[in-house]
Amino acid sequence: MIKALRLIATLCILILTATSVLSAGQECSAIKDQIKKERNLLKKRNLLNHALKLCPQDAEIHYAYAYAAERLRKYDKAQSNYLKATELDNSYAKAYFGLGDIYMVLGNARSAIDAYERGLTLAPQNKRARSSLDLARIKHKSELGEQITSAEFIQVMQESKAEETTQGAVDGPLLRMQIHFYSASSQLSEEAMGQLVDVGKALENPALEGKKFEISGHTDDTGASESNLILSKHRAEQVRQYLIDTFTIQPEALVVAYYGDTRPAAPNTSTESRALNRRVEFKRLTQ
Repeated sequence: MIKALRLIATLCILILTATSVLSAGQECSAIKDQIKKERNLLKKRNLLNHALKLCPQDAEIHYAYAYAAERLRKYDKAQSNYLKATELDNSYAKAYFGLGDIYMVLGNARSAIDAYERGLTLAPQNKRARSSLDLARIKHKSELGEQITSAEFIQVMQESKAEETTQGAVDGPLLRMQIHFYSASSQLSEEAMGQLVDVGKALENPALEGKKFEISGHTDDTGASESNLILSKHRAEQVRQYLIDTFTIQPEALVVAYYGDTRPAAPNTSTESRALNRRVEFKRLTQ
């Protein structure tokens, strides 16, 4: 008799548990339908906040939350929730693509490459992600000081994504280059001039006609901040002057900005990261 009662009690618990799981699953499904139908971004965000609490292990909800956060330019939240979506479902290609987009906005081309490549192993026919991967590879190559072609420079500068203005985001189509100057000098080396040949050819190309570009100088944190600021200014000016003197480029198409060590692309914690921070950036200013 006691054994029978225990068995009945166990069955009741199992039934209640199954019913609870089913109910939670139904609630998650219902709220996902609501989220898909909601067009107001702020209302959708409120629904998503509730959905995350109700269904914390649902990869689709984490993806939707990340996508909404990205549109609202909350890139830290977007990044963490895209990552969570991939952890909950490692076959979720769209989450990897979203993560790649966030890394690109934040200027982390190396991590963007990894995310796009992972997503493309799952969804190899995605043309947008393939194009984004190509851009990430060009940007990473340029950051490392490798030669890029004029066609690659044009490809980056023809990015059509709207400019981002959030703190920490990369503003508009931008290419970071490790231009080789002589040590502690603003004088262009022979190698630097070679690097700039394809840039000059790209700026002469009709594809970029009528566009205006900012050339900005940056340094690592070695030395005094004031000296770094002056050095970054002189280096950006040298690049601009070389391009104007060597190629058929209207002077008003190129403007100079300089930031010294105030905008590091990577933490100044190693020889490699400091090299990434000693750079000149080309940014398209006009559509």
